[in-house]
Amino acid sequence: MSSPSALLKALALLQALFLLPASLFVLCCAVTWQGMLLSTSGLLLAISPLLFWIGDERGSVLQMRLGKLLLGMACAGAALVLWQTPDAHTPGTAKIHSRFSDGGWRYDRFSMGSVLPEIDQIHLGYAVASAFDPFFNQKQRRDLSAMTDTIYAEISTDLDFTAVGSALPTIYHEIRFGDFRDGHYFHYIPAKVDRGKPTPALVFLHGSGGNFKAYIWLLSKLADELGITIIAPTFGMGNWEKKGGYEAITRAIADAGKHAAIDPDQIHLMGLSNGGKGLCLAESSSGPKFRSLIFLSAVLHGRIKPAELATRLQPRRVLILSGGSDDRVPWKYVSGYAEKLKSGGLDVTAHRFDGEDHFLFFRQSDEVLKLVAGWIAASPAARMPPPH
Repeated sequence: MSSPSALLKALALLQALFLLPASLFVLCCAVTWQGMLLSTSGLLLAISPLLFWIGDERGSVLQMRLGKLLLGMACAGAALVLWQTPDAHTPGTAKIHSRFSDGGWRYDRFSMGSVLPEIDQIHLGYAVASAFDPFFNQKQRRDLSAMTDTIYAEISTDLDFTAVGSALPTIYHEIRFGDFRDGHYFHYIPAKVDRGKPTPALVFLHGSGGNFKAYIWLLSKLADELGITIIAPTFGMGNWEKKGGYEAITRAIADAGKHAAIDPDQIHLMGLSNGGKGLCLAESSSGPKFRSLIFLSAVLHGRIKPAELATRLQPRRVLILSGGSDDRVPWKYVSGYAEKLKSGGLDVTAHRFDGEDHFLFFRQSDEVLKLVAGWIAASPAARMPPPH
């Protein structure tokens, strides 16, 4: 056996050892035809070279031809999925856009985070979490699966949201210790908004796991009702305490203002789960002033004391929404933090959702959006102090 032939066979075996379990895992979790076809193509790509080389060893022409046929089917299936993957470009008149805060374009269209539909990646995340996260039980997995499936079924009927692509490639960059700080953000502009007229904005910081379109879809209802824009910066896995976290927020706001004018006196900052760490960084360096802060099931920054945050932001308004049965961020801790912010001079309103866990935003989305909409609508019209 020649040396190149032996090397190719070894590579085929290594490829199969990786692709077979990975593709089976995706196939078991996928709910879209794209995810099922992509994972099936992965299985065929794993099997076909082995089948060819086994046929070569046995002198079986039929087996070698079958290996080639399966390889061709794998390539065709993968090519079909790649062909229908959106490039994230949306028309200037679209209501949602993928943007990069430096004005450039670095959308990674053919990465796994873009090619595999977002809802399939969410189901993969649920499977991993149920295996390794002691706080994530099977009932939560079933409930969340049903809720997110419904949301993404709605998203699939909206051409703008479908075309805008996914922000999830950055989570894989961070997992691989690559550069995930690419300045990406989602920008939602309701159709009724005059883009040349300064308009209130809600800046939304995603939680752990990535900047899912489901969040923007839910918030778009609030934006349409109030006539405000949504700016949702992407920061990898949502570890906002890492270097560059606050800069990602301020740069997204600055760039969004070039596409739809922002009222500098009506910028609200909202953080979900790990996004709460980003809220704790508010106005810690140069940038815009925020009219209010909205903590939603928020994880709080361990190195920033409530007194420090209150001193920096007083006498700003703060809304805290959290579940009474949240085992990740217990209400006792949240309410204690709220009291310390009040003592520091902030105007704090805390709302406890009895019986709700950490996934409050999905379980009680209508009530959460109603409270947030009322909060923003009731914001005073007074001018903010000038930026630092």
